[in-house]
Amino acid sequence: MTRVGMIGLGRMGAPMAGRILDAGFPLTVWARRPPSLAALAARGAVVADSPAALGAGSDCVLTCLPRPADVEAVAAQVLEGARPGSVLLDMSTIDPDTSRRVGRAARARGVDYLDAPVSGGPGGAATGTLTIMVGGEAAVLERCRPVLLALGTRIHHMGSTGSGHLAKLCNQVLTGVAYAAVAEALVLGAKGGLDPARLLEVLSTSSGRSRTLEQAGPAILARAFDAAFTADLAAKDLECALAAAGALTARLLLASTAHQCYVEMRALGLGHLDQAAVVIPAERIAGVTVRAGPA
Repeated sequence: MTRVGMIGLGRMGAPMAGRILDAGFPLTVWARRPPSLAALAARGAVVADSPAALGAGSDCVLTCLPRPADVEAVAAQVLEGARPGSVLLDMSTIDPDTSRRVGRAARARGVDYLDAPVSGGPGGAATGTLTIMVGGEAAVLERCRPVLLALGTRIHHMGSTGSGHLAKLCNQVLTGVAYAAVAEALVLGAKGGLDPARLLEVLSTSSGRSRTLEQAGPAILARAFDAAFTADLAAKDLECALAAAGALTARLLLASTAHQCYVEMRALGLGHLDQAAVVIPAERIAGVTVRAGPA
């Protein structure tokens, strides 16, 4: 059976690693923060001494890391030990240019590479219902498909290396802009004296209805800003999208404006909150608070 390695055991990576174990794959893990390893080790995962050691003992290495620089640095360490013929599979959200650089570095060592970012949040990671967007060779995807099926059944081959990451950034443009739009709409209504709960009820059955409204609206009204996905990461994802757009000479005016909303949150020390908290700066400017009941 395929020996799997996993690096990146945060909100997404930890439940994904749990799914790999549930599916019966031998799993080796490594993390910079030892406490994140304990639960998986208790379930039978082997803890590697280093990324290189993890690479040496794995047929397929999955990485799920916050930023492009993290992916490049960890990939370089994994490749020091990885065996020719093994696969490095990055499931992070990064820009396609970084993805292609990592792919070239892997192939130079005889290691195959796939970019396979995911969507579905921690809940989807825990239940194995993620959507997976894959870039790279189809034959390599077929070799890794049994592992990916432990994480989600919606596996889409988007094209060559970097295509999966580009597809994920398109998704992040939609969600990043939509969260900011929901926040501004609710602030506008509250400032004008509308009951936020009644307004949300109306919007939820009108043409403005969306999955983002269904997720962000109740969170804003309940002031439930514990992070499922942080504003800081939303800003990072839009930065990656804007970098990709620059490389392709594509205009992203709405994404650029939404990015400024999340950058504003960083400047206010709010980057650790969920991206639904993008409402807070708009509330402060308007002098209202959007919550259940009259503003």
